[in-house]
Amino acid sequence: MSYDAVVLANGEFPKKGGAAWDMLAGAKRVVACDGAADAYVRRFGKSPFAVVGDMDSVKWFPEGSEVVRVADQESNDLEKAVRWCRARGWRRLVVVGASGRREDHLLGNAFRALDLGVEMVTEFGRFVPVRGKASFRVAKGTAVSVFAPDRTTRMTSKGLEWPLDGVEFDSLYRATLNRASASRVSLTSTSPVLVFVAS
Repeated sequence: MSYDAVVLANGEFPKKGGAAWDMLAGAKRVVACDGAADAYVRRFGKSPFAVVGDMDSVKWFPEGSEVVRVADQESNDLEKAVRWCRARGWRRLVVVGASGRREDHLLGNAFRALDLGVEMVTEFGRFVPVRGKASFRVAKGTAVSVFAPDRTTRMTSKGLEWPLDGVEFDSLYRATLNRASASRVSLTSTSPVLVFVAS
């Protein structure tokens, strides 16, 4: 898929040769969250399209990058960057570099991605927000986990070893650690859910 922008969060920088690295390398635009701009310049030798955030961790501003300072403390730099991209009409976005270093940041970023409706790619897979219906092409046996923050969620599924039809989501982790039993997994959900598909 071609993205309007790749949003680079200030977590652990993607490893060379991985899916997230490849997305950065082929990006039409890279929008760096605050201090992630420094790491991007060091790894790729060029400036990101823009640097967005409260600017509490960037050491210097890359030449040629648009610098967007947002002082709001009610949202993190990832949310600020995604909202800035959307304000420009860029709808096809993916987030990389949002994991590693601190697990609380990973969890916060993953569920912020659900609220924002944006995909997040890590070294080990991808988090995909699902609202209504979604379908994923996967290798049979791929690990798939579903996180449902709303306890009233009801789902149907095809292509999972343990179907989700009729499951009561009495906990956030009720539908984790599943596996694809076919080359395509399809889900229908009454509420927004976060799906993790392993690499």
